[in-house]
Amino acid sequence: MIDLGCVAVTVAVAVAVATSERGAFRAAVGVVFVLYVPGRSIVSNWPRMAARSNVAASVLFSLSILTLFATLTLWAGYWHPLGLLEVECVAVGIALFTALLRRRRADQARAAVTAEAESATELHDLDS
Repeated sequence: MIDLGCVAVTVAVAVAVATSERGAFRAAVGVVFVLYVPGRSIVSNWPRMAARSNVAASVLFSLSILTLFATLTLWAGYWHPLGLLEVECVAVGIALFTALLRRRRADQARAAVTAEAESATELHDLDS
C-alpha cells in the first residue's frame, strides 16, 4: 500500500512539473517525493532493510541519493533540476513497480505452497 502511495506521489510530481503548476500542491508533493519516495524505492527492493526501519532508512537513502545525483550533474556541467527530477521520477517508478511485482510473485508462491500443504493434509486425513 505504501508503494502505491509512492507511485501516486511520483506521478503527481511529474504531472505538476510537466504542466508548470506553481502552488502549494506542487510544493507539498515535491517535499514528500524528495524526503521519502526515492529511498522507499530502494528499501522496498531490499527485503532485509525493509524489515528494520522503513521511514528512517527511506529518508536517509532519499536525501543521500538525490544529493549525490544533483552534485554529479552540477560537476558534469549539466545542471538542469527539472530534467534531473524527470529522470528520477522514471527511475523511482521502475524501482517501485519492480518491488510490487516481486512481492506479488512471492505472495503467490507462498499461497501455492500453503494450498499444496493444506491439500496434502486433507488427503492424509482422508487416508486415516
